[in-house]
Amino acid sequence: MSGPLVTVLLAAYKGNAYAGEQIESILAQTYRNFRLVLSDDGEETAGLLQSYADRYPDRVVHHRSGRRFGSAQKHFLYLTEQFADAGYLMFSDQDDRWHPDKIEKTLALMRETEAEAGEGKPVLVHTDLAVVDGSLKPLDPSFCHYSRLDGSRLELNQILVQNVVTGCTVMINRTLAGLALRGKDRPEMRMHDWWMALCAAAFGKAAFLPEATIDYRQHGGNVVGAKDPRSLAYIWKKIRGSEVREALTDTAAQAGAFLEVYRELLTPEQRTLLQAYAAVPEKNKIVRLSVYRRYGLWKQDPRRRAGQILWW
Repeated sequence: MSGPLVTVLLAAYKGNAYAGEQIESILAQTYRNFRLVLSDDGEETAGLLQSYADRYPDRVVHHRSGRRFGSAQKHFLYLTEQFADAGYLMFSDQDDRWHPDKIEKTLALMRETEAEAGEGKPVLVHTDLAVVDGSLKPLDPSFCHYSRLDGSRLELNQILVQNVVTGCTVMINRTLAGLALRGKDRPEMRMHDWWMALCAAAFGKAAFLPEATIDYRQHGGNVVGAKDPRSLAYIWKKIRGSEVREALTDTAAQAGAFLEVYRELLTPEQRTLLQAYAAVPEKNKIVRLSVYRRYGLWKQDPRRRAGQILWW
């Protein structure tokens, strides 16, 4: 098999309903030089995962940690640490369906972005997704359109305040894996994909493929899922304000933790940015708005930006 080895990490939790279909879609990839690591949070899906390891011993690894992680973030960070020596890592949820050329197209952009970033730099690549319901009926061909997000907003000041990276589309290189793991024990980390995007933005390069490579299944049990900012439920949450304040305060705490973990690697300008944003919750509204303007710390969608202005 030609091309570099890609390691796909699939984290399962009570996944018997959909995991088999997802695993089949990964095994059907046009790019063939990959290994698939299956890991269960508990043992509910262990039998299914082991059956694939038995059928495809040269391609599938059933990694039985014996642990109960309790969250996708902890599970994926653990797997990243276990396989941090891999040249390239990808992350897979249990309930989606990969398009056949997902690895091929993501890896092509990864190699191109690594060449632009320079040797040894941390690089992250992510893609768009097609939003589907539990039966794979199309809801929107673009997650970015559905959620009113621009996946190319990957500068550090943009990522600090609003994550546009969906973890199940991500590929990272070995350098980024090692760098991101420095923060694995920080409780302020919002999500592993967000932290990895911050690392890429600060120290290397992140890139976006504006093409859906996954059918992103929405079935009511999603931990995160696709949110429609036009929906009444979404608007009502923003009107209430408490959720907006809590989320934005958490992003400031994450900025402060990122600064502490990577202080010696950051440029003076980056440290100033992170310090300013981390301190925002302590300031009055006039000062907060001034910080937003000075550093371009704005969310992109008008509804989200209105909540940022009104409720924080």
